[in-house]
Amino acid sequence: MNDFLILAAEEGAENGAILPHDINEVIWGSLAFFIVVFLIVWKAGPAIKAAWSGRIERIEGELGDAASGRSAAESQLADVQGRIADADTERSRILAEARQTAESLRAQLVARAESDAEELKARAATDIEGSKEQVLADLRAEVSTLALGAAEAVVAANLDQGTQADLVESYIAEVQQSTGATS
Repeated sequence: MNDFLILAAEEGAENGAILPHDINEVIWGSLAFFIVVFLIVWKAGPAIKAAWSGRIERIEGELGDAASGRSAAESQLADVQGRIADADTERSRILAEARQTAESLRAQLVARAESDAEELKARAATDIEGSKEQVLADLRAEVSTLALGAAEAVVAANLDQGTQADLVESYIAEVQQSTGATS
């Protein structure tokens, strides 16, 4: 390196490729460069260090915030999953209650239908019995009318008074026996 400076120090030697023609220019330029670097390190160094440290602290803070946000999101996820599980349990409970309610309603409807059917049967039996009694009464009246007409026809055909009375009484007794047996 000394050879290099010696070559640069020679006057009259043309050296424009690496060093300028004048060595004083190299010395003053190097001195100015080192002064500027010293001032930058002395004055701007703490600011650069503070900015660098601030950036590191900011990144660490953001990482911490991200970690806390992640943990909060995971806790919310666990909460939502718990709610979903609770919703499934609630759905099962509601379905079970609905099945029980439907079964009890079905049982009530069946019981009501059976009681209505029994009531209709009883009413029909009563109606049938009343109709039967009415038909029997109508039949008795018709038979007695026919018997009276037949008796009159027989009486009119030369029956004597005693035979006619016996005949009417025996017929009335028969009719009473037959209506008494069917009632």
